[in-house]
Amino acid sequence: MYDTRLTGTWRSDKRRTTREILARRDIPAGKSRAKLIEIFGKLTLRYTRTRCHSTFDGSTEARPLRIVAKDADSVVVIGTAPLSDDDLIYHVHFEGPFTRSGQPRYYWVSVGGFREYFRRVEKRRPTTR
Repeated sequence: MYDTRLTGTWRSDKRRTTREILARRDIPAGKSRAKLIEIFGKLTLRYTRTRCHSTFDGSTEARPLRIVAKDADSVVVIGTAPLSDDDLIYHVHFEGPFTRSGQPRYYWVSVGGFREYFRRVEKRRPTTR
């Protein structure tokens, strides 16, 4: 199974994920919450048809993935967690607004009781002068 909505490069969205963490009452304010927030915004994921390439702090890994289900708003992926060797099943939920080509600009996944957001990294067009 294949889904073009996932294909491309995505970066952890620190601003949106921080809003999610700050809105939760079960994550107390303090140093531990600040350390948690500091993690986000550094992970870049590039999805191809069969692999996920993850880059964090200058280190890149490529791992196999397989889409096993999809609907109008999401896909279910079986793969290996970025930055570890843990096999996992994760549910990717797409959100708009959408790009000019109709692709979603954001997605989120559940991470330990809250959502981590990712935003699509657009290909830059060369400027002509």
